[in-house]
Amino acid sequence: MTLDANYNVKYVFLSPDSATAYSRSTRIAEIANAGKPDEFEKQPGDDGGYLWRLYSYWRFLQRDGDVYTQLEAISLTRDIPTGLGWLVGPFVSSIPQESLEFTMTRTREALAKIADH
Repeated sequence: MTLDANYNVKYVFLSPDSATAYSRSTRIAEIANAGKPDEFEKQPGDDGGYLWRLYSYWRFLQRDGDVYTQLEAISLTRDIPTGLGWLVGPFVSSIPQESLEFTMTRTREALAKIADH
C-alpha cells in the first residue's frame, strides 16, 4: 500500500544538547495503482481507511559524540471487519512499523550527512 500524507511538525530545543519534536498527520490518502500510469489518489472515505492518523513524538539527546533518538508513535486505524482479521490484520499492523522504520532510516541518513560536513 502506498500513502500520501501531510504532517504538521514542531521542533523544540530544550538545551544545546537536547530537543523534542512532534509530528502529527493532517491528511493521509491512499494511492491506488502506485507507480503505474493510471495511479490516482483515493478520496478519504473511499479508501481502505486502515491508517487515518499517525502522531510521532521524538526526543533527541547528544552525549559523548553521539545522538540518541527515542521515537514513540500513535496510529489511528479503522476496525478490521469481522472475519477478515486473518487477512487484513498483518497488513494493518505493518503500516505503522514500516512508516517508523522508513522515518528512522531517513533520520539516521540525514544526521550522518550533517556529521560528515
